[in-house]
Amino acid sequence: MSEKIKITILKGLIRTLVKPVFGPPWPYFIQRTWLDFMALINIKPKSTQITSVNMNGVPAQKVLNTQHRSDCKTVILYLHGGAYCIGSTKTHGGLTANLAKKCRAEVYVPVYRLAPEHAFPCAIDDSVQCYQWLLAQGFDACNILIVGDSAGAGLVMAAALKIKENKLAKPAGLILLSPWVDLTLANMTRVHDRIDPLLRWSNLKAASDVYLNGVEPNNPLASAIFADLSDLPAMLIQVGSEEILLGDARNLYEQAKKHEVDVSFNIFQGGWHVFQLQAGMLAMANDALEEISIFADNVTNSQLPKQEDLA
Repeated sequence: MSEKIKITILKGLIRTLVKPVFGPPWPYFIQRTWLDFMALINIKPKSTQITSVNMNGVPAQKVLNTQHRSDCKTVILYLHGGAYCIGSTKTHGGLTANLAKKCRAEVYVPVYRLAPEHAFPCAIDDSVQCYQWLLAQGFDACNILIVGDSAGAGLVMAAALKIKENKLAKPAGLILLSPWVDLTLANMTRVHDRIDPLLRWSNLKAASDVYLNGVEPNNPLASAIFADLSDLPAMLIQVGSEEILLGDARNLYEQAKKHEVDVSFNIFQGGWHVFQLQAGMLAMANDALEEISIFADNVTNSQLPKQEDLA
């Protein structure tokens, strides 16, 4: 089957079976259950091993590919998306398993607390606790990447800012897939949500309200484009050309450059919101993971002593 046909079919399935249930008027427990079920279409590579771990009191899954058990040097802390209200280790199981294989990494996926049951800043606190747990296990920060998609990418930025504030060892890099980093929804009037197969502005507005629970949306820990990004680790931003958060990704890129962060930015033409979830079945998603793998190798290797320094 050609890539063009696959894209057409996947967009149709997402637009028909996921978008109508992702957001109001459906209660969050229905959204969570349905998206967990729909995630069954995503592909996990063979030799994927998943175990339960406890990261400083935060339940999590450890994902690795047993073919690469002996040569894993990279550690990924993966913060899943879902507008701070839904999403799980199940919805992102295919993506995290493909990342584990492609990056030859141990991937840790926290079950962080979700709104509306747990509002801002609970998810941020959980994410930082998980990073501290990784350091306490003896993992070198220069081998740790913090990765996330959508609201999870917003958590990546918030966690990185808290890590800087608390003067913890800085991770090797940050990877942000379709980042939602402006909860003021300033881009709402710029892009009509009919072009995005998955997201609706009404969903983001409702989720933002229950997550913030009265906190101003321009709080830097909620909306990273308002934060001081100086001295953050190297960043890779990936976004699709057909999603309503394209403006957020562009603005984050510009802010990172303004604060002299080493940042790479890639718009995947024809891509939709977190198309990387379809890794293993879509060439565009596989290409995105290849770019992530190269970035991971570059930022982790760059922290290692040069050969001449060892002489």
